[in-house]
Amino acid sequence: MLLLAWVLGIAALVTGILAGHFGWGRRWLRSSSKLHPDYLAGLNFLVTEQPDRALDMFLRLMDADADTVETHFALGALYRRRGEVERAIRIHQSLLARGELPQECREQALLALARDYLRAGVLDRAEALLREVSEVPRLRASALDALRGVYELQHDWQQALGALRSLERMKAAPSGNIAAHYLCELAAAAIGVGDTEEARRLLRQARAQAASSADAAFPRAALLRAEIARHAGERALAIRLLRAAIQQTPLLLQVELPNLLALAGAAERDAVLKELAEQAAARDFEELKKLVFAVLSAEVSAADVLRPCIEKVLSEDPTLRAVWQVTPEHYERITHELRALLANAEKYLCAECGFSARSFYWQCPACHAWDSFETFAVIKLR
Repeated sequence: MLLLAWVLGIAALVTGILAGHFGWGRRWLRSSSKLHPDYLAGLNFLVTEQPDRALDMFLRLMDADADTVETHFALGALYRRRGEVERAIRIHQSLLARGELPQECREQALLALARDYLRAGVLDRAEALLREVSEVPRLRASALDALRGVYELQHDWQQALGALRSLERMKAAPSGNIAAHYLCELAAAAIGVGDTEEARRLLRQARAQAASSADAAFPRAALLRAEIARHAGERALAIRLLRAAIQQTPLLLQVELPNLLALAGAAERDAVLKELAEQAAARDFEELKKLVFAVLSAEVSAADVLRPCIEKVLSEDPTLRAVWQVTPEHYERITHELRALLANAEKYLCAECGFSARSFYWQCPACHAWDSFETFAVIKLR
């Protein structure tokens, strides 16, 4: 009975993929009564962890029954989602090898095979197939979006921007400041080769693009402009840009505080730290804790202006309170030990996929979402 339940569950999943992913649910339901009886045997092999036997069964049935094409698309998608990309590729290649495959199904198989190659990291094959499929009007948006993903992985930001602009004209572009990020990537490359004039032009475009979006604040352009100002010896401008970016997005404190303090120098350090402390305290306790972690990481906790903030966090944070209550007089030792913990801690978490990292990324290395990183509880006392 348990095995039957698993088989029925996979069958339901196949139906769901068809209905939701391909929009072919009604047709599948009409033709499901024609499915070869051995499909259940194939599903049985699948759920009992015999994927090769299941795949062989499905491929044989593909030759025997012309009404199973749509189900094979669903099975290929299922294999790809399970990470069994080679099996998904075999299914879609076998579909394309069928001489009698209708043109609509052939185009869908090309798109599915391109997604298989993309998942497998075979970017050149994925790109070639997606370019071909992008000429098909009904699949153009899906192909362009996948092609944009290929260009991102190749760091071909100009091509990625072109694909995104095409999607925007079709009103099929994803939400967010993605175009502004592409422009910033191009600006960073220009800075790297010393073309600051081109970088400034691209950053102006990025700021205008972000300003036209309804999404959250976009500090990245200001940070890159501050980098240009620093290299040009425009210290005051660089400081102003960094302070504005940090005030706008406190998430950047741990990354940018050392750069800000280096620009400020010893003479202005305390004034900068005092302003940051006042801003954090005016927001909420979590913002104050972010500042404290940032100053601990930057090794400036000895500054007198910061001690009240650090003591407040140590005495009120649920995790750190126990340490502070035990030895409140050993301030320097506690801050030193916390700094050592922070040096090896994962400070950021992707809100989309849960990927955690010590470094900050504008684009998640795991799921490739933009602007998805958040700070989270970084200190774990053992």
